Amino acid sequence: MSLAGIIVLTHALIGFLFMAGLVGRWIVLGAAQRATELRDMRLLAAAAGPFERIVILSANFVLLFGIAAAWLQGRNALGPLTGGSVDWLFVALVLFLSNLPLVPLVFIPRGRAFESVMRDAEAQDRVTPELAAAWRDPTVRAAHVYELGSNTIVLILMLTKPF
Repeated sequence: MSLAGIIVLTHALIGFLFMAGLVGRWIVLGAAQRATELRDMRLLAAAAGPFERIVILSANFVLLFGIAAAWLQGRNALGPLTGGSVDWLFVALVLFLSNLPLVPLVFIPRGRAFESVMRDAEAQDRVTPELAAAWRDPTVRAAHVYELGSNTIVLILMLTKPF
C-alpha cells in the first residue's frame, strides 16, 4: 500500500472515530438531560467526558490527515479559492470548518455557565429549575444538531463523492 493509501485509510478510520464520539456524546448527554436525579445527571455528564475527548482529539487529526490525503492525491481541497472548481472535497472542508466557531461562541461559554449551575444544584443536593433549564439550552442544542448534521453530511460526501 502506498503512503497516500495509508494516509487515506488513517483519515477514514479517524473520521469514523470522530463520528462515533459525536454520536456517543449525543446519546449520553441526552440521557443525562432526561435524568430526574442529580446523581444520575452527574454520572452521565461524567460519562460523556471520554466521548468529548474523542471528538476534540479526532477532529484535529481528521483535519490533518484529510489535508495530507488530499495533498498526496494531488487534489485541490481549497477548490474555488485557488482557481479550482467546487467539488465534494471543498464542500466537505467548508462544512467541517464551519463547526469551529461553535467552540468559542457556544460550547465554551455555555459550558462554563452550565458548570456554575451544576455546582449550585450540587450545593443544594437537588435538580434545580436552573439546572433543568440549562440541560435544555436551545442554543447548545442547536449547535449540537448542526455539528452532528454537518459532519454527517461530510461523511456522506466522503463516502459517495457525488460531484
